[in-house]
Amino acid sequence: MTIPTNKLRGLLGLAAAVVVGIGLVGVQLKHVEVVIRTPHGTRRDEFWTFRHTVRGALAASNISISSRDQIVPRPSAVLRSKIVIKKAIPVLITNARQHFQVWTADYHVGSVLRHLSIKLRPHDLIRPAVTARIKARSTITVVQRWWTHQTRLVSLPFSVERRADATMTQGRTTVVQEGQVGKARVVTSQLMQNGKRVMTRTQTVVMRNPVTEIIAYGTKPPVPQAATNFVGAIRMLSTAYWPDPAWSTGITSTGIRAQYGVAAVDPSVIPLGTHLYIPGYGHAVAADTGGAIVGDRIDLCFNDNQQAVDWGVRPVTVYILAPNTAQAS
Repeated sequence: MTIPTNKLRGLLGLAAAVVVGIGLVGVQLKHVEVVIRTPHGTRRDEFWTFRHTVRGALAASNISISSRDQIVPRPSAVLRSKIVIKKAIPVLITNARQHFQVWTADYHVGSVLRHLSIKLRPHDLIRPAVTARIKARSTITVVQRWWTHQTRLVSLPFSVERRADATMTQGRTTVVQEGQVGKARVVTSQLMQNGKRVMTRTQTVVMRNPVTEIIAYGTKPPVPQAATNFVGAIRMLSTAYWPDPAWSTGITSTGIRAQYGVAAVDPSVIPLGTHLYIPGYGHAVAADTGGAIVGDRIDLCFNDNQQAVDWGVRPVTVYILAPNTAQAS
């Protein structure tokens, strides 16, 4: 039997007298506080009872409990002054492969999963969040996610760089530096979600850089066939003239007639009488001089003014021919 607190005070004296009078020395009247916790909050009840077990006291006070509830102390324990009851609630657990309902007195997602021994991977998604509170008939969804990794070695092709070389004849090439293939490690990572790929990520780690191949190519004009017997070549600036009777006697400084095939030079650079070949002009002989022809200058004679004008001023390679080469006509 239990007696509410507000009705007990007036009966305490009478109850004490009766207890003493009838000799119920071994029976104790206890004051009990009951704390009932649910997802919606906490409720407290108080009562007095002669019952000596937790289950008996709760039954006598019409406080219903379920075998799924969490009760401290346990129902079979000796009654103390306080009872804490956490009411169990139904919760639905769902993932890619199964759906099931459990009863739990834990009101946080993380506590429910731990109680069920559901281990989470670092990338799993939980809805609601692990720290969220739940209520009756809540659904906890576990989305299983994990990464897979595949590693492969790949070759890195080398590039080719071409460099001009004025010391080589046009059309010729040479490998200055051989190219070398590089090597890299490619890691392909895939994020799997409930067994399906949802993201792919690739990372390349260079293990050995490729070496560029360097090829030199010639830019030097080829030696004309007519100048194959040359013993030297000089890069010079050429001009053109013709022996205009209005101002010229038509006789060179060496005494021969000025005509096509005669070149005026600086004797300190090209000795007079030297046989020459000039691409675009032909064979010539160094047989004249001029006040403005100093150093790497050469003045080529033409038969008329128009030819001289057409030649103009241009850089040329002057090939010095071997002594046995025939003179220009």
